[in-house]
Amino acid sequence: MHPLVLFLIVTSTLVLRSGDRIAVDGAVHRENGVVKFRSAGVLYSLPADEVDRIETTQPEPEPPPAPAAKSAPLTPKRLRLTDEERRKKIAELAENHSGTAAPPQAILQSPPPPPSPAAVAQQTREEWAWRRDAREHEEAVRRAREGLQLIENRIAELESRIQSFVSQGFKPRDFTYDSSQLIRERERIPYAQLEIERAQRANEQFREDARRQGILPGWLR
Repeated sequence: MHPLVLFLIVTSTLVLRSGDRIAVDGAVHRENGVVKFRSAGVLYSLPADEVDRIETTQPEPEPPPAPAAKSAPLTPKRLRLTDEERRKKIAELAENHSGTAAPPQAILQSPPPPPSPAAVAQQTREEWAWRRDAREHEEAVRRAREGLQLIENRIAELESRIQSFVSQGFKPRDFTYDSSQLIRERERIPYAQLEIERAQRANEQFREDARRQGILPGWLR
């Protein structure tokens, strides 16, 4: 007696019980508890009880990613002494080798006036620009690490599912889709690790640039 072969209607999406959605090319065949189909030109097979439903409607296209917001240009921090004043100070120190007392400091006799409201506002803007950039770099590192964790969780899920199929007596040809997905997820790990390294390097370079410009450590929190 020939096995019964059921030809289902041509569909666009195969929805699994795990929530995965597979775009299907052509017809879906179910035979002896195994569903066979083609996706992107490759023939796959799955246990029939792993299929939740078959949808004929095309999924709505995903909206294009929003352009990344440009960070505000960094305003270099102004130094309190000009080059000419700095040279004069160095020359005075170089000539003072006789042990005589240094001349009275003018800044002690007449303290500088408090900063103007405009200067205070400018300093506040600079501070929050540095804080915002520091948080963006830290968030990039966190996102890269979370991406790697998602891949590792997906690998663990696929390995557990394949082990369950094997324990139920299914042959490897009956769950080729999960096997191919497992291979693809494992291949993504080196790229995810590279993204973490790049984000960390960018964060370290940002903090080194801030140190060279004399930015206060509290501005980078």
